[in-house]
Amino acid sequence: MGDPATHPAVKPAIKPSAVPAPLPRSVRRGPPITVTCECGERCDLRYGERWSCEGCARTYDTNRIPLEEYASLRRNRVHDRILPSAVFAAVAAVILVFVLIGRPLAAIVIVPLSGFVWSSFVRPARRRRQYQAIAERPRWQLRAD
Repeated sequence: MGDPATHPAVKPAIKPSAVPAPLPRSVRRGPPITVTCECGERCDLRYGERWSCEGCARTYDTNRIPLEEYASLRRNRVHDRILPSAVFAAVAAVILVFVLIGRPLAAIVIVPLSGFVWSSFVRPARRRRQYQAIAERPRWQLRAD
């Protein structure tokens, strides 16, 4: 039959050094990185991607961004989503307790009261903090290869 290594159905093994290491979970779904070429063309990339500008053929590699700095952006986004979910779960638990102990009217009052407190005090404070974090986020200067 012949050598199994030369058979078309058998694929050669990939060397371990040729396989890129998987990105940590903290980076995989991070925010997009906007790369602007010196010629003015722009592209949104994920961490670890390379981009060749169609206008001038310069190549940019997002792997040059420090992994820890980029991972901190992702952590901040996740933390900003956790608080509203936790507040919703806590309000739902309180409503359930009031309904189970036979005080449905109290449960009905809690919903608008918690909505008022959230929209008047908590959300504006969180937004100010988020806008400040956005203004202070790191900016990287990627150089073309």
